[in-house]
Amino acid sequence: MTTPAPGPERLDRTVTVGPIAIFFTNVNRAMNLRAHSHTGAVTVVYDTVGRHGYPSFADTNAALERRIHELTRAVFKDATNEDIADRLFAHLDGYVDPAWERWGGAYRLRAVHLDVIGVRDQIGHDTGTTRYTVARPHHTEMQP
Repeated sequence: MTTPAPGPERLDRTVTVGPIAIFFTNVNRAMNLRAHSHTGAVTVVYDTVGRHGYPSFADTNAALERRIHELTRAVFKDATNEDIADRLFAHLDGYVDPAWERWGGAYRLRAVHLDVIGVRDQIGHDTGTTRYTVARPHHTEMQP
């Protein structure tokens, strides 16, 4: 008895950009926390849905960084860190900067990772880094 040859394996192909340094301030009403600030980093993951995906170059990544800073420079007035990760995902989902278009590519936002760097403070944060991730499920069918 022979074992049939396996069919073509479906592989996930992604382009990951970051970490992009950020600074943000939030008022976390859900946890009764006053306004406080964090340093952190955002890492963005794009699914590659064509021959090549997100075009990672100095000008394209600078545009991505500007887009992220558009959102993070204002105070998040009623937001947990999870809310901020959700808002970052929504802010980037479907966004295409004109600088990206000349390079082509077929890609779609898969995930945003928000790394919040802690510092000992009066609120009770620790000095570690906590990652908040918002992502599409891996099984989601991609449209080119």
